Order: sequence, then C-alpha cells, then structure tokens
Amino acid sequence: MQIKLNIATIKEIIGATKCNLDDSFLIQNITSLENAGKDDIAVVLDRGEDSIFDDISSDKIKNSKAALILSKNEIVTGKNYLLVDNTLDAFCKILNFVEKNTCIREKNIHETVTVGQNVIIENGVSIDHNTSVGSNSFIGFNAKIGSNVKIYPGVKILNGSIIGNNCIIHSGTVIGSDGFGYSVTKNGLKKIPQIGIVKIGCNVEIGANCSIDRASFEMTIIGNGVKLDNQIHIAHNVKIGAHTVILAQTGIAGGAIIGFGCQIGGQVAIKDHIKIGNRVKIVSKSAVLKNIEEGEIVAGIPTMSFANWKRVTLLVANLPNFFKEFKKLKMLAKSLENKKSFLKRFWG
Repeated sequence: MQIKLNIATIKEIIGATKCNLDDSFLIQNITSLENAGKDDIAVVLDRGEDSIFDDISSDKIKNSKAALILSKNEIVTGKNYLLVDNTLDAFCKILNFVEKNTCIREKNIHETVTVGQNVIIENGVSIDHNTSVGSNSFIGFNAKIGSNVKIYPGVKILNGSIIGNNCIIHSGTVIGSDGFGYSVTKNGLKKIPQIGIVKIGCNVEIGANCSIDRASFEMTIIGNGVKLDNQIHIAHNVKIGAHTVILAQTGIAGGAIIGFGCQIGGQVAIKDHIKIGNRVKIVSKSAVLKNIEEGEIVAGIPTMSFANWKRVTLLVANLPNFFKEFKKLKMLAKSLENKKSFLKRFWG
C-alpha cells in the first residue's frame, strides 16, 4: 500500500521515538517483509501472545530488502528498525492516517457501459467499454474493470479490485472481501487489517456465490482463463495460474499457490501455503496437506497418488469381507487348537 510519508511523520502518527533512519527519509509503501523494497517499511505482525501458531520466521526478516522494519524488538541485528510496543496498533494508526488523507479520483466509466437498477459505483472506479453491470451490484473505491465484462445482478466488487477483459462474474459473488487475519491476545481476537487487493486476469469466469479475499498486503491473483464453479472460497494471498479449472465448494486457504492448467474437483480442501505444480489433477473431496509436484494426479484424505488411492479405496470397500474371513480363520484356528489339545491328552 502506497503511503509516501517521511520518518518524522510516521513517528508522530504512532508515537515512536527510536528509529535507525533519518527523519527526512521518505517511505513509499507499507508492505510485507517478503515484498518490501529499499524505500518501503515492512511490518512484523505476530500471531499474538496466546496464539498456537508460529511467530514470523527470522529468515524472512533477514532476507527482507525493506528500508525499515516496524517491530517490537530488533529480532535480527543489522536491520533498520522502527520500534513500538504494539505493532498492530501502530500499523492501524498509519493506515487510518493515510486513508483520511487520500484523495479519491473521479469515476471513469465508458459511455458504452450498461448499468442496471440500484447499482452503487463509488468514486475512483474505472470501467472500460461494452461492460455490463447487473442490478443491485456494488463496485467499491478505485476498482478497475476491463472491457466486455459481464457482471450479473448482486455482485460485490470491493475497493481496489482489478478485473481483466472478457470476464464473467455470476450473482452473489464477492471479490475483495477482507482476508481472515487475527492476532490472538489475552483479551480476545484482534483484527489484522488486510490492505491488499484482488487481481483477476482476462477471460476468467467466476460462478455464483464465490468469495475471493483481498491479500494481506499485495495481491490475491486469479490468472488468465481460470474457470471457477459456484460456491468456491479463495483466501488471502492465494495465486492461481492461468487456465486452471476449479469445481464447486472447494476451499483454498491463505497463501496457497496453484500452477497453470490444473484441474481441481469439487469439495477439495487445500491447506495454507501449499504449492501445487502445473497441470496437476485433484480428485473431488480430497484434502491437500502437502505440496504436489507438476503433472501429478492425486486423491484422498490426505492426498496420495491416484493409483495408490484406488488400491486403498478397494481395500477399504472390502474390509467387511476381510473381517468375515478373519473370523472364520480365527474359529478354525481355535478348533484346530482344541483338537490338538484333545489328541495330546489322548495319546499322552
């Protein structure tokens, strides 16, 4: 997120005093450790004092190119820090300041765009030629929509979202909703602002009642030619490669990366930060708990090779028969044992 504030202003906003850089240094963006550049400030947001999840890895801080790191302490030596008691509170104060002082540009809607009844289009929205927006839809600040896009009634496209050309978005879908991010404290859950956006490529079709969350800092990305069925959830920071097809009721957790040309069945669960290679096929009702290499066909909970899954499924289906046979063998063994005992007594 662009902020364009000098260090002195940032210190004043958040009440910080200690900083390794000169007060006149101009910070361009506030972003994540992984994506920060030489003019950016990166934020260290831990999961919270009562969280069961791991804290941010020191390797991320070590490898970050950020000019300045907003943190509670100097985790890795040799970096420039802006130290505060509570990074989440400081982060929120900076965002509130930027939001209040940001000028929203005027709408830019091409004359060939058609708009249904009760549509709300906020300032800063750009819509290109031959796009249609269905009744009761909402398009938030600074959203950008390409040409020849078909938006069905009741679609919500939230602030800053980008939609490419020739897309189709069906009713009830929400694009750019907040990602699910919280800090766990002794006083309960505290929301972590999600300041990224959603970027959707060209020739994408999104089914009814899907939800695609904005990224924490940068972009949730849906590549060109992707086809999404109804009722799919895509969490923050997910990246889906071009021409991938995903069937209904699949859920993809935050930070997962999916390659191009993949085929993902219905009701598939994909764990956070999983990497799935190109041209992977995932059978319906599978649970992806580890990375999948390019070209693999997988199925099951957890996923395994499709060939192995068929063998396991066949074995499971035959368990009742196996159990019956096992009971017969057990009874036969007991009978033989009784005969052996009788003969031993009879013959001495």
